[in-house]
Amino acid sequence: ARTWNSCRRCWTTSTAGGEPMALRNWAAAYFHYLTGSGAHHCWDWPALALLRGAAWLYRKGVLVKYHAIADHPERQEHAPAVVISLGNITVGGTGKTPMACMLARRLQSQGWRVALLNRGYRSQREDGGAAVMSDGQRVLLSAEEGGDEACLMARSLPGIPVLVGRKRALGGRLAVERFGTQVLILDDGFQHWQLYRDLDIVLVDGTNPFGNGHVLPRGILREPMEQLGRADAFIITKGDQITQDRAEAIAAKLRQYNPAAPVAMAIHKPSYCLSFASWYEGRSDGSGKLPPDGRPILAVSALGNPASFERTLADAGFTVAGSLRYEDHHHYSRDDIRHMAARAAETGCLLVTTEKDAVKLPAPLIKEYDLPLYVLSITIEFTAGQDQIDTILQAVLEDKL
Repeated sequence: ARTWNSCRRCWTTSTAGGEPMALRNWAAAYFHYLTGSGAHHCWDWPALALLRGAAWLYRKGVLVKYHAIADHPERQEHAPAVVISLGNITVGGTGKTPMACMLARRLQSQGWRVALLNRGYRSQREDGGAAVMSDGQRVLLSAEEGGDEACLMARSLPGIPVLVGRKRALGGRLAVERFGTQVLILDDGFQHWQLYRDLDIVLVDGTNPFGNGHVLPRGILREPMEQLGRADAFIITKGDQITQDRAEAIAAKLRQYNPAAPVAMAIHKPSYCLSFASWYEGRSDGSGKLPPDGRPILAVSALGNPASFERTLADAGFTVAGSLRYEDHHHYSRDDIRHMAARAAETGCLLVTTEKDAVKLPAPLIKEYDLPLYVLSITIEFTAGQDQIDTILQAVLEDKL
């Protein structure tokens, strides 16, 4: 009964009313339950056996693909700039986007000419060669055209070009030729072996660092744990949401696979909360205080780890009455906006979303439905190990430039 109740909770959203998920999401919810680290019932064994078999094939395929390049360095493309990769070993959110923005700003403040390379996941340009999302002055593509993460980076990084496309080496060459870029930040690049990188930084979600230890689709690992040995540095994110003992256990696990790479700690820190209209128009809207006016809120997100966003809201002083969760990288429709408006009216709550979601929300519909929507901006802040990361960065930059 306990297992069944747990699965039922997984099959419902965390909205204030506990509204059942759409039928199309039930399979995804069951898959999430199967790939979790909790206990399973005997009737789950056939599905688990299938996932184990698929995971064995996936593992073999990943390693074959990796060694096809690792064993033949001449197949790896080199960009005419320093390439710094930010990536992870799991699916789901580890904070790569705010970390990439923070790193880009810091390098820019030191006088380096920086550009960001993003795949443009689920965008119209994902399968193309390379496209300029932002030239550092203007955002040239929409979130639908270039991807939500790339659009957020473009809005957040004045003076820093953002390029999208699956072929990152092509994007890197375009950045150097068009903008004179010296440093390329490769967003989500740990598994992009086709492009040589000078530094590999791996982010680890402190709240769910390795899942159940299995690769996809039995778990959430993109590749086997031993591949952590390729990393040059680790950053454990969301450190404020775990205990010190938990943080030390994660660091010990990382050192088990890679004793040479330093391990830093970072937290997700809310910086301001603006009405959607003010955020969309780039107005400061006063102080953007946290929370906006003390009213209870519904958290709206389409993230790999929505629970972490909701925890961040609660820790910032918001009264989180419930949540509206959508599939990661979800593009919002009129029905979604209508549903949000109805839930806000029923509960008397404000709605608070992430900047990553805000770039995908249709502004005309937000205005049409008079949605009481606010946007939370989150930054990354180091709490330990920043000096070690800075030392590695400087060594790489001074060696090559």
